[in-house]
Amino acid sequence: MAPRILIVKLSSLGDVLHTLPAGQLLRQAFPEAHLGWAVERAHAGLLAGQPWLDELIVWDRGQAQGSWRFLRELCASRWDVAIDFQGLWRSALVARVSGARRIFGHAPTKEHSHWLYHERVPLATMDRHAVERSIDLAHAVALRLRGTVPAREQVRPAFALYPGAADRLAVDEWCAAQGLRAGERLVLLNPHCRKDANRWPAERFTQLADRLLRAGHRVALVGGNVAGDVCDAIARPLSESLWRADGKFSLLATAELIRRAQVFVTGDTGPMHIAAAVGTPIVALFGPANPLRTGPFTPSAQVIYKRLPCSPCYAKARCPLGHAIPACLAEISVDEVSAAVSGQLAATWRRSA
Repeated sequence: MAPRILIVKLSSLGDVLHTLPAGQLLRQAFPEAHLGWAVERAHAGLLAGQPWLDELIVWDRGQAQGSWRFLRELCASRWDVAIDFQGLWRSALVARVSGARRIFGHAPTKEHSHWLYHERVPLATMDRHAVERSIDLAHAVALRLRGTVPAREQVRPAFALYPGAADRLAVDEWCAAQGLRAGERLVLLNPHCRKDANRWPAERFTQLADRLLRAGHRVALVGGNVAGDVCDAIARPLSESLWRADGKFSLLATAELIRRAQVFVTGDTGPMHIAAAVGTPIVALFGPANPLRTGPFTPSAQVIYKRLPCSPCYAKARCPLGHAIPACLAEISVDEVSAAVSGQLAATWRRSA
């Protein structure tokens, strides 16, 4: 009988994207398997249309009825194997509740959730990119279950996303409404970060947008509904020539818009990884985190990172040293980011010539 394998990666946006290559490795190792993925509703849209995935079990987290529905679907599927790619208590509990006879995960884990696994895969170091750590886990699981799998060095990470016709149409209509003409270069600015400590100051995004607009580029702000306030602050001092795309698109439509841009300027946050997935050149502004672990997984990115004596501190809400703006971000100047954008635009021009 074909094995039923559950991938557990509930959140967040970037983490879900980082697990795609590991899932495809499992499909390659188990072509006959029924592959499922447990994921939170907020990030499930990224997995729509994945041809190698058989089932999505979606958790409406924060809603009692949605949680009960999730648990019923999880338990009804009778999984043989569950793989916890997240390493948190909630993800380990989801793997347990699934009833899988064999539960795998890395060990040790930050929250010590590895004690809930049946089989633990040693994690030698955190100082590898999250994509590579996930591939390592999938490779180890496949090797234990099947005995032979593709050599680790033969695995090529792939991050294909599948916007539907409605997603592409939404982007077409937005571009037409702005008057974006074929051949014009579009720069997208993504100023909002889920973690406050990762945000480059809004006033610097305003200065950057002003420079780009004065240079004749088309510039738009992007982000989810939560980005509205910071985008308002950036746009307020500028003219209507700064376009707004924040809060207008689904996840996959956002991916389609980012794919059409020439440069994506962003802090350390989920849409940065969408840009990496669709191949758009990136200027990434890193502060408290370590780009070695969670930076954009693409050769088309320029990461600006001021490694200070206190770096990386992995702060989430505020600078541990009390700075209103973390010093690692405060040292990133508008001049430096503007030059990086110009460099990426020039490189894009050379590639298309």
